[in-house]
Amino acid sequence: MESWHHLTRLRHCWHSLCELHGSLVARSTIMASKVNRRRFLATAATGAAVGVAASASGAETPSIPLPDANTKSSVDGAGPGAECCRPATKLIFACSGAADVGKIADLSARKLSESGVGKMSCLAGIGGRVKPLMEAAEASETILAIDGCPLQCARNTLEQAGFKKFEHLCLADIGMVKGQTPVTDEAVAKVASQGKTKLPQ
Repeated sequence: MESWHHLTRLRHCWHSLCELHGSLVARSTIMASKVNRRRFLATAATGAAVGVAASASGAETPSIPLPDANTKSSVDGAGPGAECCRPATKLIFACSGAADVGKIADLSARKLSESGVGKMSCLAGIGGRVKPLMEAAEASETILAIDGCPLQCARNTLEQAGFKKFEHLCLADIGMVKGQTPVTDEAVAKVASQGKTKLPQ
């Protein structure tokens, strides 16, 4: 008989716990709903305040431009101002690696491009076979590849893309050691000067 009473009490306790759990779940759901409602109202109020302030000042309410029939899309990911994608008679590709000599190679290519000796283009585009960049390289008369170290990433990238005839300059060949060459104006000028001699004037 005592066992029966004990079992009955356990059943009552179990039902009480289930009811308590259900109540807690319901309360947490309601609280979450209230929090979300408060956030929504706060956001809406902020937006309304901005609109009211704009109207009061006589300014137009900011709007997000939507594409229409007059919206022009870029071709192959290149916008109208993408100078690197345009053809030129003399193109310069630099490895632009992470090491000090890679940075010097990159800066020297930019220096040559800015001085009008040639036009720097994107080596990554050749590696990725990006159509406008490939076509620009194929149409050029002279290509200069500038590598920072003996790994010669620029040279290998061009060759694997099918370019066999191009000028090449490796910084290691002019005494610049990877990891031991500070990036200075003098170093950049030295590489740019060497690169200039490899391009037709």
